[in-house]
Amino acid sequence: MERIPYWNISYGLLIDLLSIPAMAVFGYGIYRHWKRIRQGKASVRQGITLDALKLGPVYVWSFLTRGIVGTRIYKKPFTGIAHGLLFWGMVVLTVGTVLVFANVLFGIPVFTGEFNRRFMGGALDAAGVAALAGVLFLLIRRLSPPERLTCFKANSGFILIEIGIIAIIITGFFIEGARIAQNGIDPGSFVGNWLGFMLPTGEGGLELHRYLWWLHGLLVLSLIAYIPFSPLAHLVLAPANAGLDTPIPGPKMGVIDFEAFEGEGEEAPSLGVSKLADFSRKNLLDISTCLKCGRCHEVCPAAQTGKHLSPKGVMVTLAEYLQEGKMHDDSLLETISTDAIYSCTTCAACMEACPVSVNQPNAILGMRQHLLMERSEMPDIMGQAHRSLEARQHPFIGTGFGPNDWRKGLEVPIYERGATEYLLWIGCSVAYEERTQHIGRAMVAILKKAGVSFGILEENRCTGDPAKQMGNEFLFSEIAGRNIEEFNELGVTKVITMCPHCFNSFTRHYPLLGAKFEVIPHAVLIRSLIEAGKITLANSGRSICYHDPCYLGRHNNVLSEPRSVVSSIGHLVEMPRHGSESFCCGAGGGNYWTEEEGTRINQTRAKEALDTGAKTIATSCPFCMLMLTDGLKKFTEEQMVQDIAELVCSQMEG
Repeated sequence: MERIPYWNISYGLLIDLLSIPAMAVFGYGIYRHWKRIRQGKASVRQGITLDALKLGPVYVWSFLTRGIVGTRIYKKPFTGIAHGLLFWGMVVLTVGTVLVFANVLFGIPVFTGEFNRRFMGGALDAAGVAALAGVLFLLIRRLSPPERLTCFKANSGFILIEIGIIAIIITGFFIEGARIAQNGIDPGSFVGNWLGFMLPTGEGGLELHRYLWWLHGLLVLSLIAYIPFSPLAHLVLAPANAGLDTPIPGPKMGVIDFEAFEGEGEEAPSLGVSKLADFSRKNLLDISTCLKCGRCHEVCPAAQTGKHLSPKGVMVTLAEYLQEGKMHDDSLLETISTDAIYSCTTCAACMEACPVSVNQPNAILGMRQHLLMERSEMPDIMGQAHRSLEARQHPFIGTGFGPNDWRKGLEVPIYERGATEYLLWIGCSVAYEERTQHIGRAMVAILKKAGVSFGILEENRCTGDPAKQMGNEFLFSEIAGRNIEEFNELGVTKVITMCPHCFNSFTRHYPLLGAKFEVIPHAVLIRSLIEAGKITLANSGRSICYHDPCYLGRHNNVLSEPRSVVSSIGHLVEMPRHGSESFCCGAGGGNYWTEEEGTRINQTRAKEALDTGAKTIATSCPFCMLMLTDGLKKFTEEQMVQDIAELVCSQMEG
């Protein structure tokens, strides 16, 4: 039996005409989003470099995988499968509908002959069943939603949409059944054939078919028109957001062009973000795209330990301001509290969890920049660290150590222009805390044992990263500029880092200020030395769990190399949250220098490590070492935390 387009419908082309206003409303809705987003600032020096532009295929891949396929949705298997069934089912049904139009308008014989009988009917019915199963799961889940969906604000618009989609699918099946009841079995249409046995024939059946056909058509056109004004706008916004997201993990905070600000004279805009109009267009696209699903809230270390911050809460507030047109309302930083803004550890767990590629930390750090650079507002202890960084070139308040005390008793070569291959960057986190000084000493021993040509600076200093994370972009640029100048004078081309924050600054932010040198984390270098046979290790067989530093793992995708090193020393044990989904130690974003409210983040992570039963907790970040060591004090007096450089140094043979 062949399918005849507009069978039993006298004025079928009327639905084609009605599709014009539906598409016009859809287009207007998308235009409204575009107009709102265009009110933001153009992204200037936000990490868009020539090297980034060369990564065009990666942007396309991000658009296809995260934007169209929605790969991050599947991190929650049941919800992901339901979304997949609904989305791909509706895609197939939409293609089928388009083919009907192609048949009518252009005479393309899609629903005729063998193709129809053996494939199209079954494919469309299977797609309808899949979509119906997916949407029913999602609707039922909303009757007893997880806390992440309801905290701050639930996206109630989805319920109406899901009911509408169910109505569209069911009416579509009944239309098919009513047609089959009149014309006989349609090979492949297993749902339609089943319904056809139960539906009336004759004039009553024809009238039922006509009513259902018009109801179905009007529901479809209504849904199309409603999409841009509903949470379904993410069907358009999410692919755009993923495609415009830089292919570099973690927050994408660039550097501020202070010379441009000086050129504005008396009308110079304020630094950072104090109102919605201060955000970039990409920030506003993030805000528009957010689904309020709460996955960010569920993984945020601040939110999960009782702090004032919830990334979902921040995005909900920003979305409300955007929807109400409050582009220049300067009450934003009263609505979002200073405590919330400074509670962010910049760990980027929220970004990793977000199914639509929203960059929550960028929005928070933008507001933090304004609070510090324009209002001088920040938590007290963090403020002391900030002032120490300004005055003494490091943030470690109360330390009794000097910049070179870490190497007392050691013969450490000084970097010489043209004679030294690697600069071993010590940084502040290794130099000014007694516990972390052992990392530097261990790394020197490893490099000497391996015969690596290396040297250090005569005077150790900070990269300026703490200033950037606290919000003082000016101080960061000043410190980074001095470091770059010295590197250029020395002819530095290769740098080894022991702190992931230093590594991140050198690779992400320094190039925007003109730096050109290769950077390698110590974990990666150690792995290469082991593989090259430059050092040999005795495997102790002891169980070791590895904690991923956020700025090495999630931010920079250095995940396998540290694990390879740990496996060379002992038996690797994983914590439940590891790799790109690791849980923060609590130090990032300048929060090493704060007094936490609620449960301490480092204690939460330390307990998780302790529960693995591992004898040693390994990490590759000085800040993580300090935080985990402190966190363990609540549970044990045993000293369990070691940097992988210390572990390697203790197991070197020969």
